[in-house]
Amino acid sequence: MCGICGFVRFQEPADASVLEKMTFAIRHRGPDDEGYMLLDSSDQLGHFHGTDSIAAVKNETKSIAAGGKTKLGFGFRRLSIVDLSAAGHQPMFSEDGSHVLTFNGEIYNYKELRKELQSAGFHFRTESDSEVILHGYRRWGNSLPKYLNGMFAFAIYDAKQKSVFLVRDRVGIKPFFYHRDEKGLTWSSEIKAILQAPWVKRSINFQGLASNFLYQSSAPPETCFENIHSIPPGCWMRIDMRSGRVEEQCYWQIPVGGERLKISKEDAVAALDARLQKIVQMQMQADVPVTSLMSGGIDSTTLTALCSKQHPDFHSYSLGFDGTGKGMDELPQAIAMAKKLNIVHHVHIIKPEEIIGNLEASLQHYEEPYVSLEPGLAASDYLHKEGYKVVINGLGGDEVFGGYNYYLNYREWERRKKIFPIRKFLPSVGEFLTKAIDYMSTDTVLKYFTHARLGMRYSEIARMLKGKADVAKLLPFDAAVENLSVPEALFYYDLKYYIGAHHVYRDDLTGMAHSLEMRYPLLDHELIEWVAKLPLHIRYNGETNKPLLREVASKYITTENLSMPKKGFELPLQQWLQQNSVIEDFARKKIDQLKQRGILDLSDADKWWARKSESIYFSKIWQLVTTEVWLEKYL
Repeated sequence: MCGICGFVRFQEPADASVLEKMTFAIRHRGPDDEGYMLLDSSDQLGHFHGTDSIAAVKNETKSIAAGGKTKLGFGFRRLSIVDLSAAGHQPMFSEDGSHVLTFNGEIYNYKELRKELQSAGFHFRTESDSEVILHGYRRWGNSLPKYLNGMFAFAIYDAKQKSVFLVRDRVGIKPFFYHRDEKGLTWSSEIKAILQAPWVKRSINFQGLASNFLYQSSAPPETCFENIHSIPPGCWMRIDMRSGRVEEQCYWQIPVGGERLKISKEDAVAALDARLQKIVQMQMQADVPVTSLMSGGIDSTTLTALCSKQHPDFHSYSLGFDGTGKGMDELPQAIAMAKKLNIVHHVHIIKPEEIIGNLEASLQHYEEPYVSLEPGLAASDYLHKEGYKVVINGLGGDEVFGGYNYYLNYREWERRKKIFPIRKFLPSVGEFLTKAIDYMSTDTVLKYFTHARLGMRYSEIARMLKGKADVAKLLPFDAAVENLSVPEALFYYDLKYYIGAHHVYRDDLTGMAHSLEMRYPLLDHELIEWVAKLPLHIRYNGETNKPLLREVASKYITTENLSMPKKGFELPLQQWLQQNSVIEDFARKKIDQLKQRGILDLSDADKWWARKSESIYFSKIWQLVTTEVWLEKYL
């Protein structure tokens, strides 16, 4: 896990100092090492070091301060996890200098691929997964991503073809942003690095902001910044440096609508158990200590049990807010499971004052508005100080296995949908009728999906943005879900709009704020593909959430863990807002400042504020608060 950045300039070369500023902006992603590659006007590649580069690299390269002008630059920050030696330094050059790599992520099947490449005649100088990507590209070219199991975002310069290859993993676990204009492309793991380039102008993308308000995160390729996009999950870009042509292609699609496996429930449970054990074994690979983020819920607790089964000396971590389990946390259940597993357990209880003192800086780290504040920031800070670099995370279970209430309630929605046409005869007078009309407008699965979230409603966004965005495009027709059953369509939307666009994006920023890598066994792409082939009655039974995963979990965790009501793992900001004048004053001030800007119609804001004790209104209030923080920080 690292941070990468770079640029291609088709016309006038840029000063290397720009690349240095970009790399410094993502220093938190990789405090262990720093490196650069530059391509001068005569097509000569240069390898340079920075202030934080390791001694071995400084002894063999020039300082980036002497880099001069360049038409292509790669910047890198390293978080050493696999092959901690100097040999794992990046940018990584092939033996003949024809290819250069910067890579962020982990390749879990790198050992198998390494053997295959060695059999094909490739020689390895390191024990890293990075070199597997480098040689893999030389062997398979554009097809390389299809061979990789893992989370990744990488850039490869191909000196023979005079091209740059940019790739993002299938699910979108690793972020990859870029700015594009007629003079070139600029990319990075985080937008804050792209903003360091003087040719990148800071302005609002209202279409991306509208997407953020609806989905709680801008759906790829949109961002809230004009002309800054994200490479969609499962896609790549190739930049031809001679012509300036940019080719884009997706190598993976969310697997829906395919043939079903003929398998019994009992065999599916056994097969899932075996798959999870294998995935955990693969994702535990590291040359540094690995821990787990165990909330006490089904997903993370089951993974922790599997980790401890394979590694008896395994450590876990749990975060709580009051330690009683009566509020947002599941700490008592997590503590009980740690005792049952007989593992070392780090318990961390957060108090409001810990958050308040760093509230604005924490919100500023994120590069778009959001409806809450990530508890993971406190967790990643704690674990970093404890010496950890890698965390097994249970995120993905709800999306892959059907964990949200809308998987249980969709049949009722389908029944009610028959009366939805009467909404055109109802006057939008009073709160009840307005809500009824709003609900009866959810006449597609995508509208049903977005309505179930705590983000802003379609009509509210249209009113707020005053024509500055095409709100009709926020709910596009998607041929991939045509003719699918409702739960299968929800599975598709969860992966498209909630995992890569929201959950793992925020998780990445959260962990890497303190140089911590998150790994997600439940988002293994081969697992997702297998689950998608299962008969629907095994995946969804209409009675309990995640029925298949629960069957496997019952072998490893207690009945109490299995029977707990679902809780969102987030800070109790809503309660704190009611009880703490500092947080309330902060929120009120930010909304007032946002009003003064005059860029949004905030006629609904006072109504939401009056009802901020209700979750649905609090989330809208906090999204406005974080919108103002985002505007102050980045624009």
